[in-house]
Order: sequence, then C-alpha cells, then structure tokens
Amino acid sequence: MHRLQREDGMALLLVLVVITLLASLLSEFAFSTLVDLRLTETFRDRTGSYYLARGGVEAGRIMLQVDNNAYDHPTELWGQGVANYPAGEGTVSIEIEDLSGRLNLNGIADSRGNPLPGFHRFVALCQEVLAMSATEVETLAVSLQDWQNADPQFASADDSYYQQQQPPYTRKAGALDAVEELNLIRGFDQQMVEALSPYVRVFGGNTLNINTAPAAMLYAWQASAAAGNVQLILEPADIESIVAYRDQQPFEVLGDIEKVGGSNPNWLSAWQNATVKGTVYRIRGEGQVNQGIRTAEAIVEKQGNRLLSYRVD
Repeated sequence: MHRLQREDGMALLLVLVVITLLASLLSEFAFSTLVDLRLTETFRDRTGSYYLARGGVEAGRIMLQVDNNAYDHPTELWGQGVANYPAGEGTVSIEIEDLSGRLNLNGIADSRGNPLPGFHRFVALCQEVLAMSATEVETLAVSLQDWQNADPQFASADDSYYQQQQPPYTRKAGALDAVEELNLIRGFDQQMVEALSPYVRVFGGNTLNINTAPAAMLYAWQASAAAGNVQLILEPADIESIVAYRDQQPFEVLGDIEKVGGSNPNWLSAWQNATVKGTVYRIRGEGQVNQGIRTAEAIVEKQGNRLLSYRVD
C-alpha cells in the first residue's frame, strides 16, 4: 500500500514538473511573440512616418513654387509652415527656411584662391559673431580660402597641419559640401562652427535677401572691400531700425529701404548684390505615426525647383 502511495506521489511530481516546463515554454513563446509584434509595429510606423516626411518635403517644394510674387518674407505662406497636419494614420509637419539671408562660404574666393567680396564680409561677420580681433578672424578666413583653393599648383601653409592630425587628411581643394565641414579647417572648433551656423550656408549664389538676413549679416554685408577701404554707411542703430521695420512688413523692392525712419539714399549703396527675394531654401518634413518619427531635409533652389541636397533621418 505504501509503495503505491509513493508511486502516486512520484507521478504527481512528474506531472507538476511537466506542467511547469510547459508553462515556462508558453510564457517564453508569448514574450517572443509580443516582441516580434512590437518590432513589426515599430517597423510599420517608421515606414509610414518615412513616407510622410518625404511627402512633407515635396509639399514644401510645391509651396515655394506657387509663391511667385516679387519678394520673399517669412510672413508668407511658405514661412508659416505646417504643424502636425493629419495625414493617413499619422501627422506631418513642414518647416521652410530661406537660406538666402546667409553668407555663402563658397563665395569668399574663386577657384584659385583669389579673394572675393565674400572674404571681407566673412571677416566682418566673424568679428560680429565670434567677438574676435580682425587679425584672428582674417587668419580663419585665409585658412578657409586655402581649404577651397583648387589650383593644382597651390600648396597651403596648413597642409602639414592636416597631415599631422589623427587620422591625417588633406585639404578639400574645392567647395564645401556642408557648413559642418568647417570643423576640419585649421583654426575652427565646434563652438565657433555652432556660433556661425545661423549666418552661413554652402549652397546657392552670392546674393543676400534682406528680408531674412540676421542683423549681424546685414551689418557685415557692407564690408565688401578690403580692410582700410570699407565704408560703413549703416551703423548698428540703423540696422536695428531696418530689422524693426522688416518685422512688421516685408521689403517688396530694395528701394523700400528708404521708408525706414532715419534712412537716407546712401543706404542702398551699402548692400551690393542685396535683394528682397530668396534663392535657396531648406525644407524639413517630419512624419509621425504613433511612436515612429522620421525626418527628411532638402536644400532646394527655388528657380527651377532644383534639388541641391537631400537626407532622411
């Protein structure tokens, strides 16, 4: 009798062990299935947000093309952007920024390193933004000029510096592809690049849209001549008056400068190659589906809707 009871006890124990193992396997299977489900949902949402972001960029390009008046100002439709607009199962946001109010870093010198008006404007801008001496910022400008010098016979004094870096690298000997490339150029550091970023660009021509240019850029734009030959027609107080007027209403033609209080006819001569229209824009589209968020960013030339740069994050 006792023997039968012992056998029944062993059978029960074995059943309990089997049940425990099955429960563990089922729990593991359920967890694995849940993880796979979440991964699938995440992939689905990120894929959907990817296409929404790209669609946002294309919508932004259309917004620029239908804007065909004689001036470009942030109060226009393109400058208002779109925030969290419902689209399908998610939302899309669009931001458009006119980069034409910035200094083109690829316009400081020609392909053989001869300084252009942009060289002197860059020096003046750095003095305003970086609070450095004229000698210090001119050294930066020369390094930038040499970095881009495409003359095959040219040898820069900075070449040995680049070769001594870890890892070593060589000068670009060509136009910059991104503002962040300044970090590679001798004399620049991350803090300087971040400070200059809102004022500079690497795409488009060498004109300046006074409707979107920061105050420091408006002031520096006067410095198109070499040091010693610069005529600063506008003082900082004049720039403040211009910005205050512009914040209320756009300059529809360059001559509208004369409508600013305290202006005089000489103000127009301070800005060679200045305009009231934008030429190159950054369009940022952000798509969101549930927790999936993707962004797409394009640099486009308004004339001809030409795509200059494109990336998706």
